[in-house]
Amino acid sequence: MRVQIEFVPADDRERIAVPLNYNTAVQGLIYSLIRPTLPQVHDVGYSNGGRKMRLFVFSRLLGRAHEVRNGCIIFRTPVSIKVASPDENFIEALAEGLLHAPVIDIAGVKLVFHGLSVQAPANFPDKSARFVAISPVTVYSTLFTPDGRKKTYYYHPSENEFAQQVQVNLRRKATLLGLPPEVSESITLKSVRVRSNDQKVLYFKGTVIKGWLGQYTLEGDPRMLQVALDCGIGAKNSQGFGMLEPI
Repeated sequence: MRVQIEFVPADDRERIAVPLNYNTAVQGLIYSLIRPTLPQVHDVGYSNGGRKMRLFVFSRLLGRAHEVRNGCIIFRTPVSIKVASPDENFIEALAEGLLHAPVIDIAGVKLVFHGLSVQAPANFPDKSARFVAISPVTVYSTLFTPDGRKKTYYYHPSENEFAQQVQVNLRRKATLLGLPPEVSESITLKSVRVRSNDQKVLYFKGTVIKGWLGQYTLEGDPRMLQVALDCGIGAKNSQGFGMLEPI
């Protein structure tokens, strides 16, 4: 289930300045809104073979970006954000939290909830669809240097490991959601159009994370394509990475 949430400034300004690295603030806002109803999403998430998954994803802030100045993005208002989850209870808890929040704070910017729209379910008649990433897709491995130090290597969409890890991750999500192996094993990903300026480098709680926007094709059972839409692809979805939009 996918929704778009719109905000306007609490003081009726026409522009707002949001720090470039706002993902931490948006994630914290989402957790604060759902916590009264679904505290377990933050505390334990959903379990798959010992791995914890949060099973939600959100986009970058959407709006008319005017300029970047002093480490902030200047938006003309209103601004909005898209949130998706396969758990309808999650979306309902989010909506209820918004209705009871007089003022929303995103990285020190005071906003007011202005509206929520539910996106129509996607239709995948051909078991294949092209998507655009509306938040960067991140895929990585933790390696060790010769002296034993840990090093995070972020894969480029042109590397085979990028698609392989996306596919494995989607299969884990599908298993957690109860889809049978013959469905979950069907998924494949191809990078279609990724340019150098699609790379985004962000800081999340002091950690550097690299991800890629761009266009991707997914092929497989339509239920797997829906998993990709509702959960996001790649890693760190609940931190605002890997949300897709059908083209």
